Amino acid sequence: MNTVMVVDDTPENVSLLVALLSSAYTIVTAANGNAALKLIRENPPDLILLDVMMPEMDGFEVCRILKADEVTKGIPVIFVTALSDVGNELDGFNAGGVDYITKPFVNVVVRSRVKAYLALSEAQKYMEDWNGSLRKRLLQSVKIIRLEGEEHKIAAEMNSDSYRNLQNVKILSALFKTMNNHFGTYSQAVCDLAGEAARNMKLSRNEVAEIKLAALLHDTGLLVSGRASPEKNVSEMSANELKEYNEHPERGQELVAACDTLHTVGLMVRNHHENYDGNGFPDGLSRDEIPLGARLLAIADSIVSAADSVSEERDEYALTALRSQAGTRLDPRLIAYFTTIIHSRYFKTNKGKSSGEVEVSSSELISGMRLSRDISSPTGVLLLQKGDTLDSARITLIRRLRQGKKQLDNGVWMYIDNDVTTKF
Repeated sequence: MNTVMVVDDTPENVSLLVALLSSAYTIVTAANGNAALKLIRENPPDLILLDVMMPEMDGFEVCRILKADEVTKGIPVIFVTALSDVGNELDGFNAGGVDYITKPFVNVVVRSRVKAYLALSEAQKYMEDWNGSLRKRLLQSVKIIRLEGEEHKIAAEMNSDSYRNLQNVKILSALFKTMNNHFGTYSQAVCDLAGEAARNMKLSRNEVAEIKLAALLHDTGLLVSGRASPEKNVSEMSANELKEYNEHPERGQELVAACDTLHTVGLMVRNHHENYDGNGFPDGLSRDEIPLGARLLAIADSIVSAADSVSEERDEYALTALRSQAGTRLDPRLIAYFTTIIHSRYFKTNKGKSSGEVEVSSSELISGMRLSRDISSPTGVLLLQKGDTLDSARITLIRRLRQGKKQLDNGVWMYIDNDVTTKF
């Protein structure tokens, strides 16, 4: 519920405005400018109704102070003034106010203007958030491109053993792709995600190299067995296949153990199926008992598995999968290092062609749906356009716009796309 502050030194005016608005908004009151400024700095409201004529500090001065502060300058201020004082409107606009309400109050005018400016303020915040999010995605994409472009420089600075091992395993990965395309592609994807997260954690270049090595080799134990297929779902395995599958981390470690310098890599391979809560295999380790690299591999493995299982909204689906496993399968403290990587790797704008439209309740909206009709504020300001793809920020805007507007509770019109499976 939005918060509206009423600032007036006349108790009768305060009581009238509280009675008019309290059913739809949380109301905070102040009797003078200094008291208002103190309350606003402690807990900024969403909108301020500010009396012009007050002792000690008038409403114009209060507004100028608010607009000079980065924290409060975005709060819309509507001045409250007597009908005989409207000649000072220019002073109010110059001070930073957005509108006037005159006394005596007209109920419908007060309510409609408060609703309109709250909706406009929400739309402006949304656009600022959206632009900020887009900028972050672009910056992250540039960062990844630069990292890939500098990979040869990083490798050259590694100690010679790590560099040679990384090149050797890349050759093995290319070989895996010719033998079993899914296995090689999957291992490389886990390698890329785990390696980037390790860099985000500021680990040493040698530690990053070892984690990438372990990622490329983490499922090689499956290739040794003739029963457990790397592509087969665990739920579809027979008892013998499941036994072979549960032993593959140990077999993978045995393969890596042939090289004395890869002891740490072997431990990561062995423990990548350990669960954060201790219910994994083969050793039943938990929390920090599990090597850091193995915990990163588990998260990267979950991301690739989730993202590969869907064709749309892959980034959101992968993040949802991580959150559902945090604290049980996965280390919740490490998930944040993968968030921007997931968005950069899997984010894709939906450009499917429409084949019809359907009305969906605002409570049932999900990311990826596309608007089939424009959405405007009560004052006619265009907030979202036909064809816009919903994300969490846009869904929040629509739901807030629906609050207190029962005439619009009949739903939002969305496209049904030919190439998108939409669940209601």
